[in-house]
Amino acid sequence: MDLKEEIAREVEEETGIPVSERDIEGIISSLLVTSHFWEVVQRSRLPFNVVAASVDLFHRRGWVKMEGDGSLTFTAAGKDMAVREGIEPEKDFVCPGCLGRGVSWQDLEGLYRRFVEIAGRRPEPIKEYDQGFVTAETTVSRIALMADRGDLAGKRLLVLGDDDLVSLAAGLSGMPEEVVVLEIDDRLIDFINEVAEENRLPVKARRYDFRQKLPEEYVGSFHTFTTDPPETLEALEVCLGRGLLSLRGEGCAGYFGLTHAESSLRKWNELQQLLVGKFKVTITDIIEDFNHYVNWDYLLPSLKKTFPFLKFPPRINWYRSAMYRIQTLGQVEGLRNEAAECELYVDKEALIYG
Repeated sequence: MDLKEEIAREVEEETGIPVSERDIEGIISSLLVTSHFWEVVQRSRLPFNVVAASVDLFHRRGWVKMEGDGSLTFTAAGKDMAVREGIEPEKDFVCPGCLGRGVSWQDLEGLYRRFVEIAGRRPEPIKEYDQGFVTAETTVSRIALMADRGDLAGKRLLVLGDDDLVSLAAGLSGMPEEVVVLEIDDRLIDFINEVAEENRLPVKARRYDFRQKLPEEYVGSFHTFTTDPPETLEALEVCLGRGLLSLRGEGCAGYFGLTHAESSLRKWNELQQLLVGKFKVTITDIIEDFNHYVNWDYLLPSLKKTFPFLKFPPRINWYRSAMYRIQTLGQVEGLRNEAAECELYVDKEALIYG
């Protein structure tokens, strides 16, 4: 057993998450570029728990030391290890203009300015609903992406949960015919409806828990849905199923985010099999790191582990997710509109609630 495989097995045993030699190589490669733990998580595109356990192991083996400000640096022994293993520093080739999204929010500058002004009054995220919202640039980029794919102008849009206020950005764009928000947080419902009324936007929000059946008036009613779902497989299936139930038929689209920090590639694979194999929809786009989240206040107190380097808050917007776009080929299969109990937030890959 070589060194990387040995480390992978030890981390896998600690976390209960499958870990490969390539995963370990990616973490080391990221550490050769940045001393900031949270950036290592973002760069390596691996579950948070895997990265934290790996860095702790490197520290215990004397390969990494922690400075007084929480910075992580390789020791001489650590650098020698990386050289022996042939691991090079990670290189970044992401477009600096669009940040890899493939669309530019700068083309919607007026919308961006109006949205920033309104979003500044939003309710703060709370742990009860696992809330955390994306940057204003991300929200407006979502509008640009949906518009670019022909899924917004003149369309009826359903937003399942709206921490990110996509509904208001869509309404402010003047493109959709109507936007409906189904949201569990009364604070957000009141805020969205208030802003919509003030600005005469075609947006309305109502209370809904996606574990309940989808209201019948919304079944087969929309051209597009968007959601930022919890990332247990149960919650993903139920939430995306609700979105697909809302669509009118062939050629409709759904958008959702999926992280690496809380979802391993094996979970990605299981979800993709669900989408393609059970629901019979096509995945048209997976855009890495499309969604950049603003750091939330309850992060550090809610972490499962108390490794020393986790006592220092992030200095960057490290929590990111890929944007998925799916499209229907006809009548979506495998859907039942009934109440469904499911575990929302907790699995072995979950970042919080330990």
